[in-house]
Amino acid sequence: MKKNLLNRSLLIIMMIAAMSMSTNVFAQGPGQGKGKGMKKGGPAMHMKQMIPDLTEDQMTKIKSLRLETMKETTPLKAQMKEKKAHLNTLAIAEKADMKAIEKTIDEMGAIRVQMMKAHAKMRQGVRAILTDDQRVIFDSKAGKMMSHGKKGHHGPKSGPPCKR
Repeated sequence: MKKNLLNRSLLIIMMIAAMSMSTNVFAQGPGQGKGKGMKKGGPAMHMKQMIPDLTEDQMTKIKSLRLETMKETTPLKAQMKEKKAHLNTLAIAEKADMKAIEKTIDEMGAIRVQMMKAHAKMRQGVRAILTDDQRVIFDSKAGKMMSHGKKGHHGPKSGPPCKR
């Protein structure tokens, strides 16, 4: 019984670690730092380059959806950072409280679910704004477009390495 609980806890910790890697890349916004982030012009310019024939109205609506999503996810990201710090504190305690660790992991999972739902809502909102042709292109490139902030996290794909 205890072995199953320990295996479950380890699996959950590994899942949270994997999820935290994907959320940490949001810490640095698009276009920040040399050689990082999106192309010059910000998210709107990037979206316009990726999807042909976007109208100004579509761009305005997409920008509004992004802002709305950022307002929703920014506090969630802060909560996630707090939970990670708390989890670390619990994990390095002289005598680890597994119930507290598991509770914190569950809370982190719930926050991650909220963030994923917010991003899914934004994606569907963007899709609703697009024409059929634009939607096909968006769907084929959505992972790259919606994760624009992640793109520069590890530096550019080509060219000289980033200096730190």
